[in-house]
Amino acid sequence: MRNFTYQAKDRVRKKIKGSFQAESMTKARVLLRNKGLSEITIKELRPARSSASLRGAKNKTSFNFAFSFFNSISPLVLLVFSKKLATMIRSGLPILDSLILIQSQTENKAFAKALQDIINSVNSGVSFSAALAKYPRYFDEVYRNMIEAGEVTGKLDIFLDRLVEGLERMQTIRSGIKSALFYPMTLVLVTLAISAFMMIKVVPTFVGIYGNMGVKLPGPTQVIMDISAWMLDGWNMLALMIGLLLTYAANGILNKYSFLYKRAISTILLKLPIFGNIIIKASIARMSLLMANLFVAGISIDEIMRIASRTTKNILFVGAMQRISKEIVTGKELSTLFEQETVFPLELSQLVKVGEKTGRMDEMLTSIAKYYLEEFETVVKGLTTVIEPLMIVFIGLVIGMLVIALYLPIFNAGDAVG
Repeated sequence: MRNFTYQAKDRVRKKIKGSFQAESMTKARVLLRNKGLSEITIKELRPARSSASLRGAKNKTSFNFAFSFFNSISPLVLLVFSKKLATMIRSGLPILDSLILIQSQTENKAFAKALQDIINSVNSGVSFSAALAKYPRYFDEVYRNMIEAGEVTGKLDIFLDRLVEGLERMQTIRSGIKSALFYPMTLVLVTLAISAFMMIKVVPTFVGIYGNMGVKLPGPTQVIMDISAWMLDGWNMLALMIGLLLTYAANGILNKYSFLYKRAISTILLKLPIFGNIIIKASIARMSLLMANLFVAGISIDEIMRIASRTTKNILFVGAMQRISKEIVTGKELSTLFEQETVFPLELSQLVKVGEKTGRMDEMLTSIAKYYLEEFETVVKGLTTVIEPLMIVFIGLVIGMLVIALYLPIFNAGDAVG
């Protein structure tokens, strides 16, 4: 049993607080709701940990971090697992038999090993949600809360369906971002590769030709010759590589330790033309979808906002959601708090206000997630349509300018002879 403290309002709207024991957060919330309480805020009391255990946990965390890359799974693997499990549970197959069947079909060795351990735990009497909690790198807090809510309410198939729907939409967002970035990045890399090849292999040939002519080269041609000579010097290229590595390392360190740096980068990203709009719509779609699922699972709104802050790495969104999580316990309306945060569009607070007035917040949050997902897909499709011809023109301009600059002395010599 776990210890909890709570604050809530009774049937006559009087504030009360106290402490009690329950098996899980979800069961604790169900117990309080059965007493007729509302506006419930629950916190778990965790026992203090000794310095030795903290050191052990730190060493274990470092060890797990070192191997997390090799043990990680793609979101698609989790989606396939959830789809199979939802289908089997819906058809009436017991949870243990479903897990055994899915584990035998899993090709990812690390995930298959984790599933085997989960099967052993469930077989020994541990709840499915508690067994999943042993593998937080595969099953995050949202996933575990949804499974726990499904177990408590006896509607595991319904909650699994909602999980699958959420994972599919998250996959759509990730695929959209990748497709929006893949094409321009690929063309830029191809352009840089062609330009580097010309500088290293083609330009030196022209250097020899023009050197024998004994004429002054035009400015553009001389610039290209100088760049080629600089690139052919191995020390310069080594210095460039070291500089790039230092820049990458400095960016990682500043991202980890400097709040001002992260805030500046986040602000710049949100103000980028087109791409800033993509980031905003994708972040709100993810946040709304997660909020809808956790709201159905019976999680308190302050806890929902705390968990939702992990759906994005943009520090402006993270800070806004954390402030809302702290302020919501004071009794302010969620729509008012969203309206106060300038990072969120005004239409979001208006839609949330509709959900508050109708008392169907979960349905409204689902509709908000669907709306912003459709907006996100529209922007991505429009960007792909516009950026394709622009990138082709960009490649043509870069290569054309290089060719014209190389042949410019020959054109000038022809004019002089004429």
